[in-house]
Amino acid sequence: MAGMNDDFKEKVRQSSDIIDVISGYVPLKKKGRDYWACCPFHGEKTPSFSVSKEKQFFYCYGCHVGGDVFEFVRKIENCTFPEALKILANRANIPIPEFKKTAEDRAREAQQAALINVNELAARYFVACLQKTAFGKKAYAYLQGRGITDKTIADFSLGAALPSYHSLLLNLQKHGCSVQELAQAGLIRERDGRYHDLFFNRVMIPIKDARGKVVAFGGRVLDDGIPKYLNTGETVLFQKREILFGLDIAIKAIRAKRLAVVVEGYMDAISLHAAGIDYAVASLGTAFSREHAKLLARLVDTVVLSYDSDDAGKRNAVRAVSILKDAEVPVKVLTVPEVKDPDEYVRKYGKEEFARLVTDAMDGTEFQIRYTIGKNNNEDLAGKVKTVSNLIPFLLESKNAIARAGYVRLIAQLLTIDEELIMGEYRKAAGKSKRADVAAVPVHVLKETKNLQAWEQAEMKLLGVLIHNSDLLPDYATEIAGIGFANPVRQAIFVALQPLVGKSQPEITSTLFADGEETVKQEIKLILTDDVAHDATPDHAKLMVRDCLRQMQKAQLEKLFEIHSKQADAYERAGDPRFMEELQKSQAIKDKIKRLYGDN
Repeated sequence: MAGMNDDFKEKVRQSSDIIDVISGYVPLKKKGRDYWACCPFHGEKTPSFSVSKEKQFFYCYGCHVGGDVFEFVRKIENCTFPEALKILANRANIPIPEFKKTAEDRAREAQQAALINVNELAARYFVACLQKTAFGKKAYAYLQGRGITDKTIADFSLGAALPSYHSLLLNLQKHGCSVQELAQAGLIRERDGRYHDLFFNRVMIPIKDARGKVVAFGGRVLDDGIPKYLNTGETVLFQKREILFGLDIAIKAIRAKRLAVVVEGYMDAISLHAAGIDYAVASLGTAFSREHAKLLARLVDTVVLSYDSDDAGKRNAVRAVSILKDAEVPVKVLTVPEVKDPDEYVRKYGKEEFARLVTDAMDGTEFQIRYTIGKNNNEDLAGKVKTVSNLIPFLLESKNAIARAGYVRLIAQLLTIDEELIMGEYRKAAGKSKRADVAAVPVHVLKETKNLQAWEQAEMKLLGVLIHNSDLLPDYATEIAGIGFANPVRQAIFVALQPLVGKSQPEITSTLFADGEETVKQEIKLILTDDVAHDATPDHAKLMVRDCLRQMQKAQLEKLFEIHSKQADAYERAGDPRFMEELQKSQAIKDKIKRLYGDN
């Protein structure tokens, strides 16, 4: 808010006592000279959030966030400083003066205001179509059939898009909206030189930001049409990773309960609200993001993920758990039994049963562990070794040593292997993780891979060769998959390479960076520092693949030898006769290593 005069800011500040403002968001309790509460910006059970009336300042001794009343509002409302200033001015009934803006400011604000106006008009039009048309009666019957009440229809401003290609376009043009504005809002699209409505023959769901402004739309067909769900594309108003559907309605209940249930789609969220689960929000499909985690971190003590019960839903839950743990948000996972999704479950069994599932939801890391073990082949020790490698990242994400020890114990029980073996693998990975901070350094200085073990260098070099020579993938994919990558991030990169056969290195790199998690991007940066893979001829590339696979297989055998040897020692110390079986296995592996690779 360039040019806003200091007198106005000071007037707002003096009229906004920090105790009064903050107590409107979190309950404060006076102890001594200061006021205390559980921090609204990170999950905690013991109050470490202090507010000083004398200093008009807040500070959290847990997450080290602090500032004045403007900073608090900016963080709690997830807004800019000018927006926080406006919020406090309106709260204190202080008129907001005119202020100077740049040409860019005016142009941006004018565009945003125009698109919000377009979306609001569209939302009202869709509501009118639901209430006043013959097609609207069908849409209303569909909503009733899904257990959605009149109150929920009104709360979410649900509407209907007529089975016509131009009804919205023509109506909004009559209200002064231009074709350009409608296109920028994502409500119409061009085909064969003509514009037509994006949404038709659908129940319409406005997508609103946390303050209730309509920024986009979703539409659901009433029949078996394709696609079943259709959403506005991303616009200057709408970035999917920044919007949690239903937060504008659920925020009061979420703040009160310090709990949020996150589902995959808006119909799940709407159905839960209709059933009385008023603390549900949706991440608009599978795209749960770090921005979503930050939004929730300041509102809740716990997030419960309730994604679809199919394998895709479980995979997405595994990913979302990691994102929430990274944001230091306690997370649990609820998998609905018997049915596919929360919508179907709550309609079949009701509010109380769903609330019970929320209460009994599984710890997030435990869910990750059980899911990963269930997806792997654990019939033999080699399979268990791979499984443990895939589980190590979840242990690294756990910041609490006591909880981590419990997870190690759980893994040991589920895989029937020694706890100390798992802890040994964790300690190795934790040591590397601390050294891996160099991954944040620009690529041109990341040349120090010589400290990596031979098998690690082989995995990285193999991926580098495949990125630069993707035509080799079909010839070696089966063999590579059979050996596998001990590092789960590199395994993920290998899987991501499968559909990119024949593409050039720049195309592959661009795709991996666009779709990959931050850990994947950092690993790719390291891999691409290897000039040898870049400069290799086709024949040399094949030789490099064979050498890398040889190194990886040798490392895998050596790991198996180490595990069987340690298990044999453990059995022998315990007087367990199985030590002879483990000893024989370790010797057989040792002989195989010597036969294949000699004494070196």
